[in-house]
Amino acid sequence: MENISIGQIAGIISLISVFIGAIASVIAFYKSFISKILKPIDQKINHLEKISVKGRNNIELELIKIILVNFINDTENGINKSQIQKQNAYELYDRYLLLGGNSYIHDKFEKLIKEGKI
Repeated sequence: MENISIGQIAGIISLISVFIGAIASVIAFYKSFISKILKPIDQKINHLEKISVKGRNNIELELIKIILVNFINDTENGINKSQIQKQNAYELYDRYLLLGGNSYIHDKFEKLIKEGKI
């Protein structure tokens, strides 16, 4: 085997460290470059997600209102509801309030509770 000098070992180590540094620089550059490209796309996705959630909540609120209006109407007209239907109405009413509903449904539902009809 050939004799390797300390100078040659130092040269190889220097070459390896320069190579690793170059790779790290290229990775850092591409990471920064891709980040700049993806940032506007990420912001648009976040905006669309917020709109989507708001839209779903509005649809859910409207569906709950329809169900509660029917329940309230039936109850006011003397149609007896089962215990499970009443429990479901309470759960829907809680969700309705959580979604920001607070209108004539709130007044009617609270009135029926005070009257002991539900």
